[in-house]
Formats: sequence, C-alpha cells, structure tokens
Amino acid sequence: MNSAKQDNQPPTISPVRRSPSQQHGEQNRAQAPPEQPAENIAQDQPASSHWFVTELLKRTDLSSGDIYMFHYPKDFFPRIDVGDMGRAFEMILQGQLGQQHQLNIRRLDGTSNTRDQDALAAGQDANSSEQLEEQELQQDNSVAPVLMSNATLEARNQIIRIQFSWYQFAEFPREALGRTYSNLQHVDVRQNASLTCIDSLISQLPHLTSLNLSDCPNIRTLAPLASALSIVEDGNTDDLNLEEFAGNRFRHTLNLRHLWVRGCNLSFMSKEEWANVFDALAESSGPLERLTLSRNSMSYLHGNIGKLKRLNYLFVEDNHAGGGTKNGTNISNGFEIPDELGNLSSLRFVSFCGNNVTSLPRTMGRLNDNCDVYLHRNLNLIYPPQMYQRSVKTMRRFFHEERMALLRGAVMFMPHCKRARWRANERLYRPGGWGYVVCKERFEESARRTSISLVGD
Repeated sequence: MNSAKQDNQPPTISPVRRSPSQQHGEQNRAQAPPEQPAENIAQDQPASSHWFVTELLKRTDLSSGDIYMFHYPKDFFPRIDVGDMGRAFEMILQGQLGQQHQLNIRRLDGTSNTRDQDALAAGQDANSSEQLEEQELQQDNSVAPVLMSNATLEARNQIIRIQFSWYQFAEFPREALGRTYSNLQHVDVRQNASLTCIDSLISQLPHLTSLNLSDCPNIRTLAPLASALSIVEDGNTDDLNLEEFAGNRFRHTLNLRHLWVRGCNLSFMSKEEWANVFDALAESSGPLERLTLSRNSMSYLHGNIGKLKRLNYLFVEDNHAGGGTKNGTNISNGFEIPDELGNLSSLRFVSFCGNNVTSLPRTMGRLNDNCDVYLHRNLNLIYPPQMYQRSVKTMRRFFHEERMALLRGAVMFMPHCKRARWRANERLYRPGGWGYVVCKERFEESARRTSISLVGD
C-alpha cells in the first residue's frame, strides 16, 4: 500500500535541455555579449475580484459537483486579497455578474497581451486596443450564459467540493464562502504559501467532512479546529445589535471524516493545543476515519490521539524529529509515540516512515492483528528489534516474550532472596556474630538507662 506522502504531489516543471549542437554553437560565440540571468517565470501577481469570479464560474463542474481552481505556475501565481475574494463570492450570491467580467482574465493571464503588442507595433494607440477588446467581448457573448448558469442557486447547491491549487491568499473570507456554497463538504488547499489561518474556514462550514491542507508552510497551528464557532439563530436575529449578535455564538461539533495536513509548520503548537485539537476531533460526528500529519516538523504525537476510537488510517511521516548534539553526544530521543496509541483498536493502517523513531511503545501490541504497520526510513529504530517490526503480531510476540522473561526472572529470584536473607540473619545473630554483639550492647545500654537491678538475693 502506498504511503500518504505520495498522494497529491505538486506538479514540477522540468528544465529545458539543450542539444549538443546548441551547446557547441554557444561556445563559438566569442563576440556575443554575456547573457543576462533569466528571471523567474512564475511571479506573484494580484488578481481582482472580477477575474476570480470568472475563474470560479468557468471551472465549475456541475456533473461532479466540483470547483477545481488549479493554476499551473507557468506565468504567474494569482494572489487575491481576502476582501476581493469575499466580494467575488458576494457577486455570485447576489447575481451581480456582468459580461465585462469575462475579459478580466485575459488582462491577467496574458491571452490578449500578444494582440495588444502587435497593435502597438503597428502604430495604433490604446483606444484601438480597447476596441479590440470590445470586439472580443462581442465574440464571447455565447460563453456568458454558461457561466451565469453556474451561479444560480440550483447550481450552487450541487457544489460539494472546492480545490485551490497555487492560489495565494492569507485566509478565507468570513461567511461568504459558506453562504455561497452552503452544501460544501470538501475543501482542498494546496501550494499556498500565504495561508496563515483556517479559523474562518472552519467556522463557516459546519458540514465540512474533508479538509486537505498541503504545502502551506505558514500554517503553524490547528487550534481553530478546537474553537470552531457557529451562529445560533434564536428567532429573528435581524433585530439584534452587534453585541447581542456576537454573544449568540457557541462552539459547534466538527463533522470531519478525513483530515490531511502536509507540508505545514506545526512545531510551534503547544501540548495543550494538541490536546484540545484531538479532543475536538474525537467529538467529530463524522466520525474521523483518516488522519494525515506528514512533513509538519513535529517531534511528538500527543497522547490524546488515543481518543480517536473510530480512526482507520493514520499517516505521520517525514517529520524528521531531531534535537541536535551536545559535547559530541546526540541529545535527541527522536520522534515520540505515546502509549495511548494502543487504544486505537479500529486502526487498519498506520505509517511512521521517516520520523527518526527510536523506540515503539509496548501498547502497539494491542492494535488489531490486521493493521498494517510501516516503519521505513527510521534508521535509529532499535526497539523492538528489526526482525519484530514487520507486523503487529510479531511485535506482540516480542513484547509478550519480554514480559514472560521478566516474570520468570522474578519468580526464580524470589527463592534466592529468601535464602540470602536466612543466611544473613544466621551470620548476624549467631553467638560471636556482628549482629549478636550489637544486639547485646544495645540491650545492656537499655538496661542501664532503665536502672534495672540485676543483683539477686
């Protein structure tokens, strides 16, 4: 079975290789000036709300209920402000869509730049390029009804999944996403170096069952999972003032079934935060069945993970826990796995590959016999020995043999302890022994203090 880290790998751009003839030709250009270093092709560019709403509607697939917002980083990274994203969702929600929004995508992705450059080279001014855009708009009028149909209430209610790949934004707008797509159940965010907070996402999607956060290095905490808020509507809330409206919030129960967190930086989370997060996941009405915490710079797994009784798949990989050296000695204990892991009786697959694990808890022998355990790339793992690391059954046999050896040793040691005590007492208290002399001296001293008369008649 493949490990979780192999899923959803980001696309890579292979470098262009030059043929030997091209390399030979370049060597003969002695008179040519030195070439300037090439600039990065993919650059961060701001995107407007009009461009974003166009992309959102254009990439809506009603047949599968998905919105696949994937932007290959060949030309630019679309960076959108939280306010512009909120306005885009409000435009869809309120039906404020116009045909002029269809051309904003061309201004950003460069589809009309080549035509504008040709027009300027021919001696035309900016007005001619605007006329060219108007002509293109008239040609694209047939696309507008299709995009408008994706913004209807019936169409939006069919959307259950949305994915953002290579889109850069700091957080989701509050309440706008949940009000626009009320049946949204799956959210996938990948390759977003600007995302820092998921609080607004969790609070506005109470029906969220699947959350994937991959390669978002500025996410440093999962605490919002334990502090999700929902609005209680008691009657008519329109008459409430701001303070009363803010007071009608309470922590709602999560509905997560699948949680993937990969390529984030969770090394700053405290033990209290981890405890609260696992408590919230344990209360999930999903219930939580799959959990991935890979490539997050973690050094331990909190003991409250043992509360996830319905967990079936656990992937904790490539965290590379290490603490450095002191006076030439390694002071790191490696990645710590809690004893409470043995309480996950429903586990069918668990992977701790590439975590610098040095020892496994004995409670892993309590896992289900059919649970697959993967411990690859842990070079310092010495307990249990390698020959017993293949499965839960072999681990259980090793731990059982270890306990039985300890028990047999204790049973065999008891008679020796008793005989040793008898021999010690015999040596101490026989006449002439050191214990006999000490006891006699103590008795005589006690007799003198109590003034007992030892003179007979």
